[in-house]
Amino acid sequence: MKTLHVTALALLAASATFAADNAKSQKIPSLYDMCSDSLAAVEKNIPKNALDAKLTLLEAQGKAFDLKNAVAADPISVKAQGLAAECALYVQIIRSQSEVQEHRNKIAENWEKRNATNRSIEAIQEEIANARSGKMSNLAADLAAEKARLAETSEAMKAQEERLQAEMQQDREKFQAEAQEREAALKAAAAREDSLKAREAELKAHEAELQKQLEEERKALAEERAKAEQRQKEAMDKLNELQSKLIQVSKDARGIILSMSDILFDVDKATLKQDLKTSLAKVAGILTVYQQFNVSIEGNTDNTGSEEHNMKLSEQRANNVKDFLVEQGIDASRLTAKGLGMTMPIADNKTKEGRQKNRRVDLVIQDKALLEPAPEATSGATDGVAAGSAPAESPAEAK
Repeated sequence: MKTLHVTALALLAASATFAADNAKSQKIPSLYDMCSDSLAAVEKNIPKNALDAKLTLLEAQGKAFDLKNAVAADPISVKAQGLAAECALYVQIIRSQSEVQEHRNKIAENWEKRNATNRSIEAIQEEIANARSGKMSNLAADLAAEKARLAETSEAMKAQEERLQAEMQQDREKFQAEAQEREAALKAAAAREDSLKAREAELKAHEAELQKQLEEERKALAEERAKAEQRQKEAMDKLNELQSKLIQVSKDARGIILSMSDILFDVDKATLKQDLKTSLAKVAGILTVYQQFNVSIEGNTDNTGSEEHNMKLSEQRANNVKDFLVEQGIDASRLTAKGLGMTMPIADNKTKEGRQKNRRVDLVIQDKALLEPAPEATSGATDGVAAGSAPAESPAEAK
């Protein structure tokens, strides 16, 4: 705390030295300007014979040169602030050394005065020796007393000089230790700063690489999706050839929908009629060409009969369609079959026409690439596929 206080006082003193110049130019001095001006100010007060102060000044000027380079690189960096603090410490040391040398000079002047006094005493003693009056003894006693007093003064001055020398040495060692500690702290801070900068550069490079990879993946996905859409369009054109009163071809968010009337099955049975087998064989041929397509086979009924019976019948019809496609060479892993019973009507079961539309088997054909969300799109675009359900009209809409 004491060191920080001394440093702050030194900086304030340096600021006051050139406050008048700043008032004219209205320019805030840099840390280097403050250091240089402070050194110039103390240099004026260094006695001519103060060698220690002059040597310290040379060291301080070297630090000032380092500070100038640091300020040029970054005026407010940790290194620049640390060097400015060291400059302030050197100013204090130079000022202390100058004061000590001035005190020495005063001591030397006193010694000269004492020698002059001694010479005067010796001259007086000679006069006393030649005198014949009775005052000789009194003069000799006075001279002896004065000589003794001067001796005591000389001893006191010598003791004071030794004390000042010891204090100066102690202060110098203290200042040097503080300067070394601060320099070590600055080096550690600079090393941390370099490490952080290197880490930041590494992270930026990694981020750029990830961004590049992401853009490449998005581009590849977009290209694959475009190809899938083209494949689906081509398949749609071919499947439209199967369009008839019994087989309806449409398209929605889930993909291409082939709705096959239950007339293509034996009544209340899951057996496939020959017309349906012929159409399914053609579908199998298209699926063989487009290996990227998956098919979801969904059996549906109207609400006539029990729920359990309708569910079982729809499952059997869906599974029989799947088995037939497998027999035609379609990999079973591309096919799924499920019975929905009367849970997914597309028309009103209250009318004969509506019930006939609801009795159906749907083939939902979808390209695998289109099952993935489009680039930059939200997951909501594939909610219909995930749900595994087709758009259904409510009874009110069917009317």
